[in-house]
Amino acid sequence: WSDGYYCTANGSTNNDMGKMAVFNRTQMLAGNPSASMMTVTYPTAPNFGFFCPLPADADGQLPPNGTPCPLFSYEDDTWATGGIDQLHIYNFVADWVTPANTTLTNTASLPTTPFNVNFTQSWTDVSQPGSTQKLDAIAGVLMYRAPYRIWTGYNSVVLCHSVIVNAGTGQVSTRWYELRQDEVTGVWSIYQEGTYSPDTENRWMGSIAMDDNGSIGFSYCVSGSTTSPSLRYTGRNAGDPLGQMTFTEPLQ
Repeated sequence: WSDGYYCTANGSTNNDMGKMAVFNRTQMLAGNPSASMMTVTYPTAPNFGFFCPLPADADGQLPPNGTPCPLFSYEDDTWATGGIDQLHIYNFVADWVTPANTTLTNTASLPTTPFNVNFTQSWTDVSQPGSTQKLDAIAGVLMYRAPYRIWTGYNSVVLCHSVIVNAGTGQVSTRWYELRQDEVTGVWSIYQEGTYSPDTENRWMGSIAMDDNGSIGFSYCVSGSTTSPSLRYTGRNAGDPLGQMTFTEPLQ
């Protein structure tokens, strides 16, 4: 980000200090051995046992100095009474002159198309051939990174995470989003979203990014009863129908 490198780490409770940190970018680029850092507390929000929102990572043009760094997390409707499936957005405002003024606030919650992330509590979700040992689908957190880009009139971020697409078989796949923020009002909205699940294989641990044309590339792990853990990818051009990954997935 313009004013710092933002980092989050999982903790045991919402009030566990030190999970949201920012490191002084200017001092670090200068090689200052005493470069400073600041930490803030994660605002209370329903969770699945993980307290680790994902900071935006600016690609291309850096946002103007003073722009809050957005962080993102998701919520399943079963995590709280009366809950809904939604994305949460937080603004991290770093004040290197007066550190006491540094804040992290929940600025938006965006309802999504319903999804299911009720994974096992034993972290055994994804099948693999030749073994009864299943792999962890990494539930509860958005996958690295959250690429942020500046466009004319708006800013964008793309996100992804694992979901269950077949409760009967436990099949895992990947859900993705493109968020847009109005440049004038600062208001975020979901521009498009989708779940990529073209067959019965498991797909998880995705990584998503957008290029200078607005096209999206999406890679992930694949595994199944007859498919060893491996990597595949798909994507879409900027002008393709919304909510669809239109590239045929190569077999690797």
